[in-house]
Amino acid sequence: MPVPQLLTPPRTRYRRAAVRILSLVVVLFALSSGPTPGRGPAPAAGAGAAYATNRHPVATGRGERVAVLDIGASTMGAMGPLSTLRVPGSGALLKLALLCVPLLFAVGLGAELRRERDRRRKSEQRLMAFVATACHELRNPLTAISGYVQLARLSGLTDEEKFDLVMARMADETRRMSGLLDELMLLARLDLGQPLRREPVNLAQLCREAVADAQACSPHHPIRLTILPGTHGVRGDRDRLYQAVANLLANVRHHTPGGTRTALGLGTEDGFRVIEVIDDGPGIPAELRQSAFERFVHGGQAASPAGEADAGGGNGLGLSVVAAIVAAHGGTVSLEPGRRGAWFRIRLPA
Repeated sequence: MPVPQLLTPPRTRYRRAAVRILSLVVVLFALSSGPTPGRGPAPAAGAGAAYATNRHPVATGRGERVAVLDIGASTMGAMGPLSTLRVPGSGALLKLALLCVPLLFAVGLGAELRRERDRRRKSEQRLMAFVATACHELRNPLTAISGYVQLARLSGLTDEEKFDLVMARMADETRRMSGLLDELMLLARLDLGQPLRREPVNLAQLCREAVADAQACSPHHPIRLTILPGTHGVRGDRDRLYQAVANLLANVRHHTPGGTRTALGLGTEDGFRVIEVIDDGPGIPAELRQSAFERFVHGGQAASPAGEADAGGGNGLGLSVVAAIVAAHGGTVSLEPGRRGAWFRIRLPA
């Protein structure tokens, strides 16, 4: 497994952005504290002053006193005669605008930092819960194997029948632990974004093989396969897609009593290949429907009769592996509402 490259920590990225924002605030404040555009030097009393003491009968026709602005040469700057006209208080408004814009950016940055901190905290909590649950799941088969080894060392397996039984149980626990490790490794690969193989896959043939294998594992769970007419090819990793379908069928035999009927259907809908697995068992409890695809979510004790090849029940990773595989292929998997049993639906882009 290739080692993932380290990315720039989010805290470092936001720290750099904060420094840029603060620098922008300082620069804008310095610019806004200078001379305000449109504000020229006050006109000197005399030539550039306004007066209203002369009569101008020609201007008004009634001999009224009017204010006349005498613009002298001293007030004619580079901006022209209109450079002395400005809106009262425009300098303060400009300063306020220049300060508000970066301050709003700073407030948004602070909110994003808080959200990132909360996301990191939740991610760390999920990781710790995942590691703790994985250790617990691995400890169970290891404890059983260790107990059988201690029994053998104490000469408690002199009976041939008892010896064969213990060896069979150790093989089951070893198989269970190996399957758990394989699924954990697969989830880790998919979480790291490692690409899967892309090759043409015939879903019709894949479903036939998955049904045949499931029937061989549990003859007490009859399965009816329905494949609608048409082509059912996709591009993806055949082994992983087979594992997704097999996990859905294994979920039925692990959590339903013997005699539960299952229907597996394959068809095409709106440019997507659709695989449905429907059973008439007791169904998934209402309190687990929202978290059915999360890791280490158990639907109860296994209902498989003792002695089957995969007896021992699920490990709480089957449906989460299905969701991860389907998502890696650009598809979706959902638990549809039904009156009885469980109804799983996979949609894969054609």
